Amino acid sequence: MKKLNIIPVLVVFCIFSMHAMAQNEEDALRYSQLFDAGATARSMSMGGAFGALGADLSAVNINPAGLAVYRRSVFVFTPTYLYDKTSSNFLSSSDYDTDTHLSLGNMGFNYSYNTGNDQGWVNMNFGISFQKKTDFSRNLSISAANDHNSMLDYFADRADGKNPDAFDAYNEALAYNTYLIDTVAGDPTAYETIFSNYGDFSNSTYGQLQRRTLMISGSNNETNFTFAANYSYKFYIGGAFIIRSLNYHRTMKHSEDDADNSIYDFHYFDFRSYLDTRGKAYGFSLGAIYKPVRMIRLGASVHFPTIYKLHDDYSSNIEAGFDTPDSNGNTVYNDKSPDGYYDYRLTTPMRVTGSLGLQILDKGLISLDYEYVDYPGMKLRSTDGSYDFYDENTNIHSAYKGIGNIRAGAEVRLGAIELRGGIAYYGSPYRSTELNKNASTMAYSTGFGLKDRSYSFDVGYQYLTHNENYVLYPNNQGDYAENETGRHRISATLTFSF
Repeated sequence: MKKLNIIPVLVVFCIFSMHAMAQNEEDALRYSQLFDAGATARSMSMGGAFGALGADLSAVNINPAGLAVYRRSVFVFTPTYLYDKTSSNFLSSSDYDTDTHLSLGNMGFNYSYNTGNDQGWVNMNFGISFQKKTDFSRNLSISAANDHNSMLDYFADRADGKNPDAFDAYNEALAYNTYLIDTVAGDPTAYETIFSNYGDFSNSTYGQLQRRTLMISGSNNETNFTFAANYSYKFYIGGAFIIRSLNYHRTMKHSEDDADNSIYDFHYFDFRSYLDTRGKAYGFSLGAIYKPVRMIRLGASVHFPTIYKLHDDYSSNIEAGFDTPDSNGNTVYNDKSPDGYYDYRLTTPMRVTGSLGLQILDKGLISLDYEYVDYPGMKLRSTDGSYDFYDENTNIHSAYKGIGNIRAGAEVRLGAIELRGGIAYYGSPYRSTELNKNASTMAYSTGFGLKDRSYSFDVGYQYLTHNENYVLYPNNQGDYAENETGRHRISATLTFSF
């Protein structure tokens, strides 16, 4: 299908491929990782280590028994400001992009009922709280000159062995319909790219400027309906019914441009893909806190797997520009996919947390959480049984491992002022054989609070850093971008007690 043949080939989509924008193990991980992006300023300042402390609405997201530590009813509100910078290095070229926005970190209400007893059941608390668990917002930019491969090679490899009516409408069909790939002479099911000059391999040329941009927004939010009770100031128990709501939006643009006009007939192409995912999940958590002596608090909690019901909407398009006009004078060609959609389910991993809190008289406290996350327990399923996700679930087991996350924090009390600091380590969920085996996350935090009987005001700052390796497309001879993300977060929490 040479460019001079200006009548486009009609690609027949008799059977819609539900995995054109495939749901895979990376999607499962993205929606299962939780970093408490909307914690209260106090909790965030102490590294999120609140599993044994309680009396903080963020604590119920770790251990629902922490709600029972409240002796008064409270209303809590936390606005949050985030600034993200992601730097990339690809083929010895550097680039970066930023994102900044305001959001509601958390908000909630706790009603405390006191029995009037000093022994036995002292008080019972009922709470409802909203918290942003993960903030997906991020912009990424990668650019470099590539002298040895192209995304078109990936499209040609996908096309090999197929007739055009069997092409994926979201990938290779777009490249074929805009003359960027074509059949090899004498073989109607083998394909080559414009970089091979369509058969003249002696002049096969790369060297185009590649640029990949990602614009991502959305969040994973959690609403907890919590009941907790205090028994003799020694034993606290609690449980929560959890509703999670997820929205994820991604726009990807991949461009390749013959900036110095060194590639025969090729000028540029822009490939864009769009993904919008929405869903809900329901789950439960149980927890307990035990105070053997006044100084020590021991906590334990379990968050059972949740099952998301997810809906994807997706599409893609391409624009290609050439140096040589066709017989009608055209040098630019466009094609777009149908609007696709798919419904599926995701089971998230179980989380188990053990916690230790040390109360140092009335001068301060130290807290430590260890959280185990069973990432191999993730599972994808179709809603109607039309696809078994066997390969994807096999990849989940082979690519991911169970990990331990560690959070630690301290607070010093100077009268009405409280000074805080914390650190958190989230291990890489990838096995040692995977490209991102070292993709761990560190969070460093500090803050202060002012406390009165009827209200408190807390401010916290967190710097979160994460490294990952990013593959632009398969079959790229092992090339990948090294990305480093630094996220600055400032939160302010206002608490009213009554």
